[in-house]
Amino acid sequence: MGDRGSGHPITEREENHTAMKRHLRLAGLVAGVAIVAAACSTGTASTAPSGAATAAPGASAAPSTSAELAYKGEITYWNTMRDIEAVEVQKQIDAWQALHPGITVKMTLTPFDGADKKYETAANNSVAPDVFRSDVGWTSGFAAQGMLMDLTSAFPAGFGAQFLPAPLATGTYQEKLYGVPQVTDALGLQCNKTLLTTAGLTAPPTSWDELVSAGTKVTDLAAQKYGFYMRGDSYWSQPFIWGWGGTLFTANAEGKVTDIGVNSPESVNGWNYLKDKVLGTVAPATWDFKTDYDNMNAGFKAGTTMCILQGPWAVADILKGAAFTDKANLVIGPVPVGVNGKTGSPVGGHNWVVGVDVGKNADKAAAVANLLQYMTAPEQQAVLAKSLGLLPTNIAAYAVPDVASDPLINQWNAVMAAATNRSGVPGAQGIYDSFTKNYQLFLTGSSTAQVALDATANTWETTVFKNQMAQ
Repeated sequence: MGDRGSGHPITEREENHTAMKRHLRLAGLVAGVAIVAAACSTGTASTAPSGAATAAPGASAAPSTSAELAYKGEITYWNTMRDIEAVEVQKQIDAWQALHPGITVKMTLTPFDGADKKYETAANNSVAPDVFRSDVGWTSGFAAQGMLMDLTSAFPAGFGAQFLPAPLATGTYQEKLYGVPQVTDALGLQCNKTLLTTAGLTAPPTSWDELVSAGTKVTDLAAQKYGFYMRGDSYWSQPFIWGWGGTLFTANAEGKVTDIGVNSPESVNGWNYLKDKVLGTVAPATWDFKTDYDNMNAGFKAGTTMCILQGPWAVADILKGAAFTDKANLVIGPVPVGVNGKTGSPVGGHNWVVGVDVGKNADKAAAVANLLQYMTAPEQQAVLAKSLGLLPTNIAAYAVPDVASDPLINQWNAVMAAATNRSGVPGAQGIYDSFTKNYQLFLTGSSTAQVALDATANTWETTVFKNQMAQ
């Protein structure tokens, strides 16, 4: 989840985009459903993917019984999930505790915004929690600073094979495992089917031109009825860079940044398309950036907005809206293409990471590993998928009947297949501060796209990646 709604800043790079799509197709993002490339696909149960077979050994490795766990005491866990999600996770923790008398998991809800800095401060003062729910963009940075336990040998052989390759890669740094994939996600185009019909469409628009053309039929800016709603967060602006052939940055196998391309002519063109063609036409031209996430969701739930860019973490809340009392009215497609069939959506998600000090106590480390095996088992991930709409990282979870038969989860197949993979560059979690500041200057007319993106690139090179630039 990614819970980008409460923040969810995430880092990524583009060089693995093609590999990401290949991995998803090979591993079978859903184990009961074939990956679909068309934006209008809803998916139905099909044959198991090739990746499911290779995942079986790891998936079947059962956690040790309570008698095999020597550790007795407390395991501390900082959870950055929202309340609605944390309730379900607590149920799973309670079930694990019942299997292991004498061990208590103390879960503390930690606001996502600023959680990375809070964890770094705690780790530097040797008071970090035993387990932390880390954004995928933070994991490599924590590992590079020596804050995390190396989990490579903490699990049975084949443990990693049960996970989708893309999220598993986000927990890997310098060929060692530092994060266990908890959930994966990407922004998708979520649309109101009724409004799509009114606009003359039978499925989510596959290009931004189509969205703008159709969206004008349901847009009344004065009445606050929109074909689309944009955000002032740079995370949401990335599709307008990738869709026009731009990039953010490129890194080599050693995790060094070889090129910063965020200010390329292609990126500038994408941002200018957003401002000139979308904003003020089918979406508000100006809005309150501080409240735009809630306002975007509220309008969509109320039925006054045709489409929004949003992630799977928001589905459970969206379905509570008056416009979606019939959940079939929510349809999901990939981010629309810009030019020459280009598109992109940042792969997000979270990893379970373990504090380095846990490794000093072998019994405690074994107990923590057992907990993470339990929490990432197909049955547990399937519960969160069904109840919250979160996308599992465990391939076998997609074969669980409740998940395989869920039409909304199936619709994320095409979204993830077209998404852009993440980077393992330490420090990359810092790209969004300057990115968003300059993006907002562009949106308000205080800066041109070129000037805003040049300023962003300069900050990345001189500050964010100062120690990570390839020589």
